[in-house]
Amino acid sequence: MKYLATLNAAIERFLRRFTRTQFLCAAIALTVLNFVLDYTVASYTSIYLSMLSGWLFAMGFLKFRSQ
Repeated sequence: MKYLATLNAAIERFLRRFTRTQFLCAAIALTVLNFVLDYTVASYTSIYLSMLSGWLFAMGFLKFRSQ
């Protein structure tokens, strides 16, 4: 259990480096990339890129706990 608490603290320290605006800009960029690839490459289907852009979009609205 202590390992999970340490891992959680490390992840929170990493994610605090970025602002909400940076997360939203990254989400927009990945969404545009996914859109362009979807309409230019005939056999392109990527659920993973869509999931990643959705996660980044959600991270733009989360508040991190202050310590």
